[in-house]
Amino acid sequence: MRTAFFLGGLVVVAATLQAAVIPGLLPPVLRPDVCVLLAIAALAFAPRELGLMAVFTMGLVADLFSSGRFGLLTLSYMLAAGIILWTAWRELTHGDVLGAWIGGLAGTILAHTIYIFAARRCGIDLPVGQGFATILSLVIAGTVWGLPLAYFCGKTMYTLGVVSPEVREKWAKQARIAAARRGKTLRA
Repeated sequence: MRTAFFLGGLVVVAATLQAAVIPGLLPPVLRPDVCVLLAIAALAFAPRELGLMAVFTMGLVADLFSSGRFGLLTLSYMLAAGIILWTAWRELTHGDVLGAWIGGLAGTILAHTIYIFAARRCGIDLPVGQGFATILSLVIAGTVWGLPLAYFCGKTMYTLGVVSPEVREKWAKQARIAAARRGKTLRA
């Protein structure tokens, strides 16, 4: 039930930010691909199965909003997540927000590069130069918005109890240490 609630909330947040809030408030160079940033953050903090379900779900949401062919962004997201897990699984799944942020940037680059080449193979007339300019603007926007999105995604997952046991243990230990430090400073 918590998993379904988390995935449903992730869809609502991503759809709201991607379709309504961000295009209305930000210039084009600061409009990130919220779906891939949230998907890689979920992949970093959740157990692997839930993380891959989040990547697939966010790929479907992205396909509904902006794909030339339905399923192509989902395929790109899944391949990018697979490449990230294959190359940097240990670094990504430590429960660090910085790792999720860097993974989100790498996921943005990989997913959209795969999308450009797959779209061209499927017959979609997509200029490569324009595609890479779009990737550059998505990376700039992901640099700005990726860290807050990863932080809030991780804290929401921790609150809902859907983080992996290793991440839960690490964050609980950090909370105990912070509470002990506050207790020492209050007594002194």
